[in-house]
Amino acid sequence: MKRTLIVFTVILAVVSMSLVAHPTAEKQYAAIEEEILSLSEAKDAFKKLDLAIEREREALQMTLTEAQKSGNRQAFRQGRADLARLSTYRMSRAQSDALLSEIMALSEPSRSEEAAWLAQNSPYWRPRLILDFSAVGPGYRYSYRQQISQKSGSEVTLPTADQVRLNTRELGILAGWGESEDEVTYRPGEKIVMPSLDQTLYAIYESGVRFVDRKTGIDETVALDEVNITLPTAEDAVFAGWYDRASRTLVKEAGPYTPQGKGAFFEALWKELSIEDVSLLYVDQEKVPTGRQLGVGFSYANRGNVDLSGLEAILTTDSEHVRLLKQSIDLGRLSAGYAATNNSRFATRMIQRIGGERNTMRLVISPEAPSGTEITLTLTISDGNGDRWSRDLVLVVE
Repeated sequence: MKRTLIVFTVILAVVSMSLVAHPTAEKQYAAIEEEILSLSEAKDAFKKLDLAIEREREALQMTLTEAQKSGNRQAFRQGRADLARLSTYRMSRAQSDALLSEIMALSEPSRSEEAAWLAQNSPYWRPRLILDFSAVGPGYRYSYRQQISQKSGSEVTLPTADQVRLNTRELGILAGWGESEDEVTYRPGEKIVMPSLDQTLYAIYESGVRFVDRKTGIDETVALDEVNITLPTAEDAVFAGWYDRASRTLVKEAGPYTPQGKGAFFEALWKELSIEDVSLLYVDQEKVPTGRQLGVGFSYANRGNVDLSGLEAILTTDSEHVRLLKQSIDLGRLSAGYAATNNSRFATRMIQRIGGERNTMRLVISPEAPSGTEITLTLTISDGNGDRWSRDLVLVVE
């Protein structure tokens, strides 16, 4: 205990000597708290203040560590309070506003450089990036702005064409973002650096038709007089058409297409159902008993971007050793991005575990089936339009 006290006393002495050798952060802050400094004065004063704060923070961390080791609760609480106090030494709103006025009177590039410094040092100045989606034309007028306010120098991702839900027939499609209203400076979805001063970017539209399919990687824009619809294919999904959400237009047939107005933004729709698992309930599928009733459960997920309805599951087999007692189940509807099981009460975003006897397929394997016989069951889920997805389950007789 005596040794601990000596060590703690030494550390306090070192901290005290450090603080005596340099003006404390509290004194430095008191000297500028009520003053309105010029830009050059403020940069010098807050640089010195930051150094003092960092120096005292390091010293206090040493004090806290030793107080914790020695069990000195009073010293620990005081150290925590002193650390919290350091965080209050910051630029006032009046000082920040005065500096901003001085900075705005500068010419470039000094204005942007000093504004970036202010954004780093003032809790009250955050530049704004304004995205102006507005457009005016014959018979229509759109007026909408989005404001982004975050730390200068941080990364900002500009909206993409599929995030702009204005009427494509009247506006066309998003060509990009401009620092002026008539010239593209940045492409849709481009990452830019948050400016140090307020800035407005204008949405710029162009005539044309854009096709985007994230599944097959299609992303192309064609002129209005060159639109020829093609239908993509994929092994694990069924193409459901090209859809323009803004005008609610669905195109399902290939061939020449004449868009209405200035254009369209078509996204590919896919029906994609995944049978995640099929299994026997409470029985090892490698050692399946004969002569007793067995249950089959399954889990499935809608991995497409179209809601599926009229879903029905059917269990089939070519084996002469199997008698199907219940081979079909009505599943109803499953929204895009959701998953369910044959007997789940509601769909969820996460894949669900198979379990429970309710609403299951039922079968019996004949006692005459030889041991080691492999039996293949096929689960098929179809929707109201007749599109189907299947998965096999192989059983081995015990």
